[in-house]
Amino acid sequence: MKSLLVAVALALANAGAAFAQDYPSRPITLIVPFAAGGAADTIGRIMADGISKHAGQSVIVENIAGAGGATGSARVKNARPDGYTIGLGSMGTHAAAVQVNPNLPFDPKTDFDFLGLVSTTPNALFVRKDFAANTLKEYVAYARAKGHSGIGSAPHITIVLLSQLIGVEPTMVSYRGFGQTINDILSGTIDGSCDLVAAVSGHVHGGSVKALVIAADERSPAVPGVPTASEAGLPEFKAETWTGLYAPKGTPPAALAKLSEAIAKTLADPASVKRLAAIGAGVPKPERQGGAYMQKLVVSEVDRWRKILVGVKAGE
Repeated sequence: MKSLLVAVALALANAGAAFAQDYPSRPITLIVPFAAGGAADTIGRIMADGISKHAGQSVIVENIAGAGGATGSARVKNARPDGYTIGLGSMGTHAAAVQVNPNLPFDPKTDFDFLGLVSTTPNALFVRKDFAANTLKEYVAYARAKGHSGIGSAPHITIVLLSQLIGVEPTMVSYRGFGQTINDILSGTIDGSCDLVAAVSGHVHGGSVKALVIAADERSPAVPGVPTASEAGLPEFKAETWTGLYAPKGTPPAALAKLSEAIAKTLADPASVKRLAAIGAGVPKPERQGGAYMQKLVVSEVDRWRKILVGVKAGE
């Protein structure tokens, strides 16, 4: 019996070593839980290119939108934990969703193996170009209707935070993605929204929308002329959207290590950094990279947004 156990142990060890040596041997799927064309999609594609380059295997981006990112995130949870399916998550999908969606089909704290943060970017309040307000102070007087990408998404929870701080009750209009939101802002159907600087910076520079405030302590290099929340007189308005990569729980350690290495190399690659900066997304500082940090961040963010979003539920 003892010799049998030793043989089994050796076989498992050899299998693990073989997996580590061969992985990845086929394309990896990166699920982005939002529609194509938005900031999350762009960040996902930048990371897919980098991981492909540094891991030596192609990475295919698959957009699975719906339920504020919950649909795509659940797909990752239920995928085979073999290292060939990973997902892109954010403060919306892996923090706020716990409070706003009582039927969330996954637990952000326990259902995933985290690979680490890949970008951080503040949110911005922006309005159509002909909106009467040109500053946050003027906006408070006019705030009526805003659009967002879905209950629990980063735009939605940022709007909830802003609305609480300025004491207004805007008409919430739910969208499947930034593309639909910006189209309705440009057409004048809705007045404005809160979304990633990474998503809206191009429209700000093009003059099609006006950004009134950055929900952060520092100005964004992507839109340097837009004041911070403190400069605009609302220092409590802070909403940094972080994005990170993760895998289904139980993914082999060898795969996690290889993916983490490829991610670290991508974030240190000047070409990737430049692409992220071009859309207003910053690379996390070294101490904020890695799976262990992301795990702690998810736990703390779930607690933070649970307090802010008391009473907010999916479908409202």
